[in-house]
Amino acid sequence: MSATQQIFEYRALTAAGARQRGTLDAPSAEDARDVLRRRGLFVVGVVSRGARRERRSPMPGGELALGLRVLADLLESGLPLVRALHVFDELAPRAWKMALPFIREQVREGKGLAAALSDAPVRVPPLVIGIIQAGEAGTGVGAAVRRAADLTDSAAQMRSAFGSALAYPLIVALAGVCAIVVLITFVLPRFAKILADLGQTLPASTQLVLRGAAAAHSAFLPAVVGIAIVLVSWRAWVNTPEGAVRWHQLLFRVPGLGRVRARLATARVGYSLSALLDSGIPMSAALALAARAAGDAECEARIGAARSLVVSGVSLSAALERTKAVTPTAIKLARAGEEAGRLGTMLSHAARIEQQAADQTVRVAIRMLEPVLLLGFACAVALIAAALLQAIYSIRPVA
Repeated sequence: MSATQQIFEYRALTAAGARQRGTLDAPSAEDARDVLRRRGLFVVGVVSRGARRERRSPMPGGELALGLRVLADLLESGLPLVRALHVFDELAPRAWKMALPFIREQVREGKGLAAALSDAPVRVPPLVIGIIQAGEAGTGVGAAVRRAADLTDSAAQMRSAFGSALAYPLIVALAGVCAIVVLITFVLPRFAKILADLGQTLPASTQLVLRGAAAAHSAFLPAVVGIAIVLVSWRAWVNTPEGAVRWHQLLFRVPGLGRVRARLATARVGYSLSALLDSGIPMSAALALAARAAGDAECEARIGAARSLVVSGVSLSAALERTKAVTPTAIKLARAGEEAGRLGTMLSHAARIEQQAADQTVRVAIRMLEPVLLLGFACAVALIAAALLQAIYSIRPVA
């Protein structure tokens, strides 16, 4: 697990006795001193100037999976990790290029691949780091990197499928909005002006639509500013540990959405915990790593509570049931796995079941979204068209 980086200001002497001052990032003052000593400096003083705020962009799932798969091939061919990373530099996808020099340097200094990825300039999912860490401790780095690549590739394919499924509803929504904007911004006002020039009175429906358009136009800028303020405030709040837990607690209570989130979190925890246990990682450490892979602060807190119960002697299935950390299906399969001595296998089955159930629910929701959007925009366009037709039919010859 990556420690929080701090900015340290240091004073040191070179081998020739020259003074040197500067800053560097390190998890602690002792780590900063170690870095300076490796540079051949005599440390005079090290002072913390506060924590470094991380602003790491996530690596795209497809490129992450492809890079992991290539790296797994190199490692399984028998190359040492340092040599494999050197060869990987020429084969790596573009998203890896910025992080590779840092990763190689960390590995040369004696860190494991998982620790180097955790501290890298790009954000790597905790599930990947946890599986690789498990491989370093047990089954081997090459096999662990390949398993992480398979899971990452599966997740990337799922996101791509959902994006493709959402394309048509988004096009429908965009077309509907454009049609409504054109009608209420250009068409209706022109007819209103023609009727006014002819001395005609606008029908009630036309007046209603025009008033609504005028109100929307006047409220547009304040609404945009208000939404921007709310989004910035919300983002600052959910970036705090307490805010993230509160927000995810709220999402868990939303009908439908909460169930899907619980299934997805259960799938991530199940996949990672199965991989970690199969790699020989003790249950306590495996639960700590699997909690980070949940992708949900509320689920992570519940897994942490379950871990405390397991450490005190409670079985995993009982601890998960007490804390409601995963779905009932996963709890039943975990209990069956404990009784049969195949806990890792049953957790993997539970993860697959919950992943498929969540995928199916989301696909059904997307399919239902299309007719709902079509019906909603059709009603809006019909209302505006009716107002337009009434305006046309209301024209009477001037005596």
